[in-house]
Formats: sequence, structure tokens, C-alpha cells
Amino acid sequence: MSSERDQTTDNLHKGEVSEHSQLNETRSIDATPGDTASISQGTHHAQNWIGNSLGKYQITGVLGQGGMGVVLRAYDPTLERDVAIKILPEHTAATSTALSRFQSEAKAAGKLNNAHVASIHEIGQEGECHYLVMELLTGGSVSEEIQAHGACTPLEATRVLMDACRGIAAAHAEGLVHRDIKPANLLRAADRAVKLTDFGLAKLSSASSAMQLTQTGTVIGTPYFMSPEQCQGQAVDTRSDIYSLGATYFCLLTGRQPYDDSDSVVQVLYAHCNKNIPDPRDFDPSIPTACSSIVSRAMAKDPDDRYQSAEAMLRDLEAVAAALSGEARIELPSQTGTALQAIVPTKPRHRRHWMLGGAVGLVLIAAAAFALSRILPHFAASLAPQGEPIKVGVLQSLSGTMSTSGTSVIDATLLAIEEINESGGLLGRPVKAVVADGRSNTETYAREAERLIADEQVCTVFGCWTSASRKTVRPIFENHDHLLVYPVQYEGMETSPNIVYMGAAPNQQIIPAVAWAQEHLGKKRFFFVGSDYVFPRTANEIIKDQFQGTEARVVGEMYVPLGSTHFESVAQAILEAKPDMILNTVNGDSNLAFFREMRNAGINRKDIPCMSFSLGEQELRSLSISDVVGDFAASTYFQSLDTDANRAFLARFKANHPHRVVSDPMQDAYVGVLLWAQAVRETQSIEPKRIRRAMLGQRIAAPEGNVRIDPETQHCFKTPRVGQIRSDGQFEIVWSAPEPIAPEPYPASRSAADWKAFLHDLYIGWGNQWMSRMKD
Repeated sequence: MSSERDQTTDNLHKGEVSEHSQLNETRSIDATPGDTASISQGTHHAQNWIGNSLGKYQITGVLGQGGMGVVLRAYDPTLERDVAIKILPEHTAATSTALSRFQSEAKAAGKLNNAHVASIHEIGQEGECHYLVMELLTGGSVSEEIQAHGACTPLEATRVLMDACRGIAAAHAEGLVHRDIKPANLLRAADRAVKLTDFGLAKLSSASSAMQLTQTGTVIGTPYFMSPEQCQGQAVDTRSDIYSLGATYFCLLTGRQPYDDSDSVVQVLYAHCNKNIPDPRDFDPSIPTACSSIVSRAMAKDPDDRYQSAEAMLRDLEAVAAALSGEARIELPSQTGTALQAIVPTKPRHRRHWMLGGAVGLVLIAAAAFALSRILPHFAASLAPQGEPIKVGVLQSLSGTMSTSGTSVIDATLLAIEEINESGGLLGRPVKAVVADGRSNTETYAREAERLIADEQVCTVFGCWTSASRKTVRPIFENHDHLLVYPVQYEGMETSPNIVYMGAAPNQQIIPAVAWAQEHLGKKRFFFVGSDYVFPRTANEIIKDQFQGTEARVVGEMYVPLGSTHFESVAQAILEAKPDMILNTVNGDSNLAFFREMRNAGINRKDIPCMSFSLGEQELRSLSISDVVGDFAASTYFQSLDTDANRAFLARFKANHPHRVVSDPMQDAYVGVLLWAQAVRETQSIEPKRIRRAMLGQRIAAPEGNVRIDPETQHCFKTPRVGQIRSDGQFEIVWSAPEPIAPEPYPASRSAADWKAFLHDLYIGWGNQWMSRMKD
């Protein structure tokens, strides 16, 4: 195997010329023979930067070196973050064409705002030094992964290409052609998402653009991934990038570059133009036919025969990924009649592929076991998982003001674990839940999170309800490099590589619900009332931004401590302000006192309806239903959803809890466990880092509808909905978005830096904690 891997590495390096690569604290240079002396000399010069400053940036290391400059690691003291800085060599900066090409990278990438394109922060000049400040991507390149581990599994390769397609689609939408797509230019963010980088060769598709720096007849790019028209120095368009995507997919699937049996760059260029399209199945027959079909179409010699857009290629890749995640056959949307065959490899080529086959097989076995346990109960005992239990933590409030909400989520979490065990467990082992009580107290949550990880040695924790508890335990999970699956909608303004966010982001709940109230109910005067901690304060700030440029305005805003039962002053303020609608972000048992005082004060829901953001079916059971009938709630799931998946889920839940109801966080908690189980089966491991990586991009037909995890943000695609409270304690769904929408943790009304500054001020104002400690 070592000789095979060495050969793969040699093949990957041969003939590849890279503008630059950000690397994970190491230098890796793709170069042709003969470049060694110049690169070595340049690298020695690059080391002189360390310890010095460039503008406001403090240089801390060298990341890489290539034909278009050196890439340094630096620290930005203003925003307190690490960045990558690309510097154009002085001898090259003196050439106007090279300088223009360097500046074009900033202008090209600066146009893009996409989760799968590396961000450009700034372009600058200090004396004769021209530099570009970029997002620091510390996860290394996909090229390095292949060098270290060999070819990707078909599912891994497909997911990488899906991210690349999303990034290049965004570039094409801006009229940009990248012209140098390859594994070395697909970099990993810290959360393992793939981002497209290096637009140094990019040009606008318009022939009149000043950014079109190369003319017909000029060959530029990386030979092993060039389109035929690019090899011949002809004019290129977006379909040239499609070819390079196909060549990259071939490389991911096989660990080899296309036409790597050629002895020279000239022969490689000739092969792209004249030889048959390479078939990845020639190197590994276990690769699915559909993967080969995508490579064949993307690498067609004639641009008219290729995918005509990155979106079309993405649809086929998504179909393959769905099949490799568990379906037996699937039609490629753009190639009717071409079905995915043999998703389980008939023979392993090395361990990574065998593990994929084992994961798919376990999915099928588990599904069969579950069916048998329902139809033939006497088979269940023989299917019981054996071996040492897989321990997971369940951290919610069993006591205190959040206990009603917390215990309901625990029930849903345990139901999912029970179903997994009934269907054979995971990896042949049972899953064991270690339940911990956060006591509605952030310090207790922190203490229990540490105990679950360090003492109980759980592999994942499912838990927390309030943002105050989540933000308190977040550093603990990051310090241990562990995994928290968080089940509740929240205010956004956060991403963490150690948290998977199952609940709605602001653009999936808060923003669409308020817009609906304005447009469909005609409401213009709003009164805010909330518990005094981070979620209500931030949610209302988002809504204020949303009101800008509209006729809507805030006529009152009041907060009470979490757990408060005193709302007399709130009710009086509402009576005086005479709003059109109340926006309620009160959490926990305080809602009982809030609605009771509203009705006692004579506030009529027909005149002043209330829209709640943390009130579900479970919480309604604690209220007098006559106090809330006709009011509204914003969510992504309601128990009243009339779908087959939801009816089946409710039947299973009520078999254990016949008198209980199901709310949005309960459904999210249940789905989060199932997605986690899919990831464990896929990676065949209970190591938290590996589970986290495998969870990215997981999808499921959930009770609420189709749900998938966005690998960039680790939030879920969700469907916003508004429900109106009925007299039976359920919700009549009065509005629903037509389809799931992508998560946007940071609302676009302000920059991420501004939102972080807002949160920082709240935290400091509350004495370095995430909630007010003021007494009633």
C-alpha cells in the first residue's frame, strides 16, 4: 500500500503549477521540475517577514509560496483575528501586467459573497509592496488530503464537488470565469467546509473588461485540469470551469490526475484535446456508474456537450449524494435514464471505501431490523445490540423555570435513542443516554457539560435550550474539541465548529414571521416584551433593523428577568402605547404570568394580537388556553402538520407518551439524534471529530419536511411557518414558506463584526455573562 500511495502522491504533484495555496501551518508548493531553485530562494526571503508588520497586520508565519507571490499568516489587532496575506514579489510588481493580474484577484473575489468562496478582506499597498488580505483557511487543501489518505470515497468526493459547484456558480453569476479549478484550490475551513480560492487567473466573461488580462493564444492555468479550449489558448467561458470541475472530480474519486500517464506537459495538453475522456471506473470498478457519468459529461471535448451551468452539474451531484447516503437507485436530473448503480462497492480498494460500504450496509440492515421489530416482535431480542454502550449526554433543565421545556426535549431525545437501539443500535452497540440537569442555571450547565465530557466520556452531547446556556457551554466544547447538538431556534450571530444547530436561524423564523405580520395583517406599531437575556435582546435588535425603510416602528420595549412572574408594569406600558401587535420573546414559565396579566389588564387579542417566538404546544399546556386562543407563534414545525412523516413520528411518540404533545424543539431534538446516527454509521466511529465532519451535509425526511445540515454554517435548512393558536391547544398553520431555506446566522442588515460587537456589549453590560441578574 505504501508504494501505491507514494505513486499517487507523485502523480498528484506532476506538472501542477499553483498560484498559491493557504496551508495548515506548512508550506506546500505545486511545481514543475526546474522551479526548485527559484522557490527555495523566494521562501528564504519570505521567512524575513516573520515578526514584522505590514500595515496594521503583524506577520506570524509563512503559509506558502507560488508563482504569483508568497502567502503569510498574520494577526489583525483591530478585529482580533488571524488572516492570510498574499504578497506580490517586488520584481513581479514592477510588471504592469502581473500587478494587474494580482489586483484582479481581489476585484474578482471581492464581488462574491458566498459560503463556498474564500473571502477577501482588503487590498493594500505599503511602499512598493502590494498585498491582499484574505480569510485564513486552516483546514488545508483537498489536494493535501488526497496526498495523505489517497482517493476519497465516492460520497466524500461528491460532497467536495457539491461545495465547489456552489462556489463556482456564485462566481459565474457575477460574470467571472475562474480558469484554475483544481484540488489545490479547494481549501478547508475550520469546520471542514470546502471553499474555492485563488482567483488570480480569473477574468470577467465580457471581452471588453479591463480584467481580461490574457489574450487568445495564451495558455494559462494548471495543465492537468485545463479544458481543451484552454489548452489551445482559445477564448474560454464558464463551461471551461465545468471541465475543470469534472477533472477535479476524477482526481477525488481515483487519487490520480486525468491523463497522468503522459510524460510531459505538452503531452498532457494534447491528451485533453484528443484522447478519450478518462473513466474513473477503469481504476476502481466499485465507483458508481453515475459518478463516471458526471465526469464524462463535464469533461466533454466540445463545450456544447458539457453541463451548461454549475447548477445543472450540482443537481446531478446532489442526486448521487442522496443515493450514497442510503437510497438504492436514483435518476440523475439532467441525464434522464441514467441511473445510479451499485452504491455498495463490490470490493474494497482500501479501507476508506470499505468503510463506506459497511456504513451503507448498516443503514439497510438497521432499516430491516426496525421493520422486523414492529412486524414480528419475537425477532427483536435476537437483533438487540451487544457490546459496550455508546454513551451520549443529554443536558437539559429538569428543574427551574425552563423545566417544562427541558423535560419535553429530553423525552424526544430519548425516543430517538430508543428507536436506534430497537433497530440494532450503532456499530453493533447500544446507545446509552446520560441525562444531566442544567437546573435552568448557566453555571450548572457549564459544570454538567464539563462532567459529561471529562468524567462520563460521552461522545456527543444533545442539549441546552436558552442561548445563555449554549453560549456558556460553548467554550467548554471548543476547548475539548467535542460536539454539541443544539435543538432550539435562536438569535443567530454564532457559528462554532463544535456545535450543530438544529433550530431556526433568524432568517428562518424571526424575520419571515415579522414580515408576514406586516404584509398579511397590516401591522405597523409593535411592542417588544422579552426575558432579559441574549436571545430576546438580539432578536428584537434584528427586528428593528428589519423595520428600517418601512412604515413599521417600535412603540415600546420591555424586558423582565428570566423566570419573572411580574408583568403588571409591562401590561400598563402596552395599554399606554396602543400597539398593533405584541412581539413576545418571553421564555419558560414566565409566559403563564405574562398572558394572565395581559388579560387581567383588559388587553384584547382581537385588537392587539401577540406573536410569540418561544412558545410551542408543550408550553401551551401550562397556560389557560382561553388567554391565548387567536394569538400567533412563529416556528418551523407544528404538531398539526399534515404529512405522512409527521403522522408516523407522532404515532411513535404517543405510543410512549399518549397524553403528551410535540413542539418544534422536541422535533428538532429527535431529528438531531437521527442525523447524528447517520453520521456515526457513515464514519464507523464514535470519535467526536469524525462524527462532526460526517454530520456536515447530512439530510433526512423529517416530520417538519426535508432537512439537511449546511456544511458551511452547521445550521439546518428549515421551512419558516406561522401558526395561530386553536382552542384545542394546537396551531392552525396560516402561512408556510414554499420550501426549506438556507440558514443565515448573521442577518445581512449589519456586518458580522458589528453583530459581534453588539453581543460583546451585552455580555460586558451583564457582568461577563449572557443574561441579566436583576431581580424583579
